[in-house]
Amino acid sequence: MNEVNKRCQEIIEKLNLNPRVVTHEPILNYETAERVDKELGLTGTETKTLFLKGKSNNYYLFITLSDVRMDSKVLKSLFGEKVSLVNGEEMKKVTGMQPGCMTPFGLEDKLIKSIVVDTKIDEEDLLILAFGSETMSMEISPQDLHKILGYSYESIILL
Repeated sequence: MNEVNKRCQEIIEKLNLNPRVVTHEPILNYETAERVDKELGLTGTETKTLFLKGKSNNYYLFITLSDVRMDSKVLKSLFGEKVSLVNGEEMKKVTGMQPGCMTPFGLEDKLIKSIVVDTKIDEEDLLILAFGSETMSMEISPQDLHKILGYSYESIILL
């Protein structure tokens, strides 16, 4: 376990949540994720957490389903500034995570200014998301994910 995995684990324990956390081969794309999900019997819907940076150098997150595209204009209006995806090198340096493996919680305190959560995730029974590294994933209900996000962040915008 890396430091982000440990912080993720501490948060779910503190909130008395019991998501299914699995260890697996490195997942760096959706094709591998789909195969690993089947092998491990994960039935949730894949999500993605986009790590974004604004013109002000503030960092943001956008959490949505894996097949949803980012609408830069909508995010600009919600964050109050133009944002773009953080490149892989900066992402690894700032978070310790690989591109495609961003977790929406367990990050350093005050790193993220605000997050946008796509309410499409609430239509799913279970969600699959990264758990702090490319070799760990979590299957969790949308309700429990909202508990984690509410605990972890002051500014959450629902889209």
